[in-house]
This record gives sequence, C-alpha cells and structure tokens, in this order.
Amino acid sequence: MRIQNTIRKIGRSILDLFFNSSNFFKFITIIFLFLITQTEAFPSTITFKDILDDPTDLELNLNYAKQQERAGNFKSTIATLERLSKLYPKNSDIKLYLLSILLKMDSNVKVDFMVKTMMEDPNTDNQTKKLIAELLTNNQIKEKEKNDWIAYLDIHYSQTEEDNISGRTKSGKLSKSNGTTDSEVPFPSNDSRLTLEYDKTYVRGSSLTLGKILSENSSIFMNLGLNLNTNNKKLKGESDINSISLSYLKAIRNHYFSPYIFYNKNNYRRQEDYQSSGFGINNTYLINDKFNLNYALSYLDSKYYSNSLFVDAGDLNNNEVYNASLRLNYNLSGKTQLNSKLIYSDTQHVKNYDSYDSYGLNLSFSRILSFGTFTASATHLTNTYDARKTSVSSLKDREDTSLVTSLILRGDINQIIPFLTRVNKDNNIYYTLSFRESNVNSNISSYEIKRSFKKIGISKRINFND
Repeated sequence: MRIQNTIRKIGRSILDLFFNSSNFFKFITIIFLFLITQTEAFPSTITFKDILDDPTDLELNLNYAKQQERAGNFKSTIATLERLSKLYPKNSDIKLYLLSILLKMDSNVKVDFMVKTMMEDPNTDNQTKKLIAELLTNNQIKEKEKNDWIAYLDIHYSQTEEDNISGRTKSGKLSKSNGTTDSEVPFPSNDSRLTLEYDKTYVRGSSLTLGKILSENSSIFMNLGLNLNTNNKKLKGESDINSISLSYLKAIRNHYFSPYIFYNKNNYRRQEDYQSSGFGINNTYLINDKFNLNYALSYLDSKYYSNSLFVDAGDLNNNEVYNASLRLNYNLSGKTQLNSKLIYSDTQHVKNYDSYDSYGLNLSFSRILSFGTFTASATHLTNTYDARKTSVSSLKDREDTSLVTSLILRGDINQIIPFLTRVNKDNNIYYTLSFRESNVNSNISSYEIKRSFKKIGISKRINFND
C-alpha cells in the first residue's frame, strides 16, 4: 500500500510540476514528449556503467562493441558480441561482426571454431553462409596490434542555474524552539553575497581513466578526477574536489558483477573541509532479452576537519551512510527502456538529530533519439529522523518527503550541430542538457524547501589508444 501511494504521489506531482511551472519548462516538456516519438536513433557515448545497467539492450551493446573496437580493445568487443550472439541467436549480423573481429585478431583457432559453429547452427540462413565464405575468401582486413590497455582523459565544463541556492523555505519562515514551545521567525533577508535566491555555479574538471582487459570477461579500471566548483555571487560553497576510484568488472554466465572502492577529498571555502571514502558492489542479472535485474550495495564514511572555534564544526559533522537499491529494467524496444528502482539508505550522524532512515521509489524512462539519449525520471523519498533537534522543534518528530523530477538529454555534439564534424572528426565531444526540480515537504517549516536546477555541460574525451 505504501508503494502504491508513493507511485500515486509521483504521478500527481509530475502533473502538478507540468501545469504549475513556467512557460519555458512547459515548452521544453512538450518538445521532449514530441521527440521521444521519433524512430531514428544515433548512439551516444557508452560507458561500462551503461552496460552494467542494461546488458541486454541490443543496440546499446552493439554500439559499445563498436566503441571498444575503435579503441583497439578487441577482447572486450568479442566478449560483448559473444554474449549478444547467445541472447539473439537468429541475428546473423552479430555473428558476422564477431567473425570479422576474430579475423582482425588473427585468431585462427577461434575463427575455425566460430565458422564451424555458425555453419552448423540452424539459425544461420544460406545467405549468411555465403557471406561467411566470401568474408574468409576475400579477407582484406589489416592486422592491428593487440592492445589490452585502455586510457583516456575527459575534460568537462558545466554551468548550473539554481533558483534557491540559499535554501529559502517555502513559507519564508524558520522554526524555533525554547525547549517548551515552538514558534517561527522570518527567514533572513537576502543580501548580495551570503543569503540570496538565484545564483549560478560553474564546474571545471577532468578525469583520467586507466583500464586493463584481464580476460575476455573481466576488466579493472582506475579513475583520477579533479573538479573546481565556483559560484557567481554566493561566498560559501565553492570547493576543489579530488577523487580516486578503483573498480573491477567480471562477467559470470548471466551475472555482471562489479565491486569498487573510492576516496574523495573536498576542500571548501568558508566551510569545513572533509574527506569521504567507501566501497560498494553492484550486479546485473540477465533474466531474458527484455528484463534484467540490478542490485547495488554501498558504504560511505565522511570525516570532517575542524577549522573553526565554533562547537558545531569539524568532526561533529562526521557521518556514515549505508545504501541499498533494487532495480528492474524492461527493454520496451531496442531504443526504449523503462526502469523502476526501490531505494533504502541509513544515515548515521554524530549528531543524532541528523541521523535518519530513507526509503522510496524511482521511476524512469529512456529513449535513444537521432541526436542523443533522452531520460525522464522521478524519485519519491521519505526520510524519518532518529531524534528531535530541540533548538528547532521540541514537540515534533521530524519527517520529510521529497519528490525529485528530472529531464536529461545527452549525446554527441555532432548530433545537434552537424557542421562541427569538421573539428570533431572522432566524435569525442559530448553535450548535456538537464532540468531538475526538488520539492521537499516536512512537518517542520524549516525543512520545506523547493529548488530547481537548469544545467548545460560539454565534455571532450582524449583517447590515448588511438
């Protein structure tokens, strides 16, 4: 019953979001709804995470195989094509593509085995058998040096406009308690630097990824990142973030298993610095060519540094977070996917009144278009807090409910500006456009906050395997 009520709340909130938002957002929404009915598709850049999330999507995986082939990672290409060949045994194009890659690798044993298997397979028609013979007879594919290493650098820039960066409450008031009675006071007035509503934030960053193909069904990756975050007006919140992560990918039958560890160091101006570290695992299980199931578990530990004489600073903000999720992906077609995800997390804070349990549901829709991939999603969460913050309310146990809705369009810049192919010949410059709205309701007015974010971003990938 709770899940059904959550779904109904999401539906009502999405309708409310559409009919009460600005004309600009209505216009964008109408355009997006029109675009998702288009039938043409062009693949955007695909990562290992995309494959883990959707390992049965035929078009997505074929484009990933081509991407790995261009990078010279033939083992990864072969592993992907062999898996697709099992999922789609009647698709001759996959078999021919796989055979061509084996010829590139000059793998005589595997070529002989593949030819024998395809010739004896009842799903292989006569026309395909002729093409196999022709491919073997007129093989003009040049040999390429085998490369088990992957290395690329991503450089990105984004700008986000937020309409409530200081977190002004919906009522314009803050809750206050003297220990026996609760009251409300006005939210502080806006000034030009500290407390303001609208502002822009800018992110400039880069990340270096190094990977090693260990076998046809396993890989290991390390990522190093640096982000510089600045605000247009507000003094607080600017930061430098350094990060490092290590992940491993292993395919075992219908399971695609990936454990990882990570570390981030956050350097803030006018706020406490902190470092966070953690680990997690996720696994995608292929049920069939339409359905796959994904589960994820993770742990995050954040430790703060004291840089102030005030009591409420430094290690008094330390916290740990345990996350779990279960997602069901349904491939409506080769270009369209529906997702539903159950979410649970437990935040344990040094200050007990900031500790809480969170649970909820996410629904999302994705569609590959001729100029990128469009995704619409809605997430409904309920946060139940462990204790009262008596300086805010001594009479109420805090409970928040939030709805976050988002629209995202991302893809290759050449897909929306074709003449850039002259300078972006390798198709390695990508764009992101997104709109997100967060609406939090609470039984305590201090925490009832509504925000919206409009983001535009661009990134370039430099592939060192080319």
